[in-house]
Amino acid sequence: MPANGTADERYDVEDLVPDNWLIRLMHGIAWLLTVALSALSIAFICYQLWALYVPYCRAKLAGDKTYRFPEYFYRVWGNDAEDLTSEHWGYLGACALVTFISIRYVIPAHPFASRAAEHYKLD
Repeated sequence: MPANGTADERYDVEDLVPDNWLIRLMHGIAWLLTVALSALSIAFICYQLWALYVPYCRAKLAGDKTYRFPEYFYRVWGNDAEDLTSEHWGYLGACALVTFISIRYVIPAHPFASRAAEHYKLD
């Protein structure tokens, strides 16, 4: 701190404390889990599109009244399920949105970057 008792405008007090190795380790583990779960989400979305959503849309557009969902669908939703409701589309949209946010904003900020210039305030 300068002699007048105010902190230098370019630094926060927290920026002067080095990151603890435990915090960096936990950040690295969380980032790796985010990458793994994002990859699983992409695989899940692709599988659901291939097995459920695309065949359903194709059957609806073609007017196929004999179309049946995969068997696992009836185990969860019952034998009287005939259409994909807004709940099903909402699940797909929510999973896609969270995966997009993860890939766009979280994964690029990996914890393995150099820490030298990170604490310098530009504003």
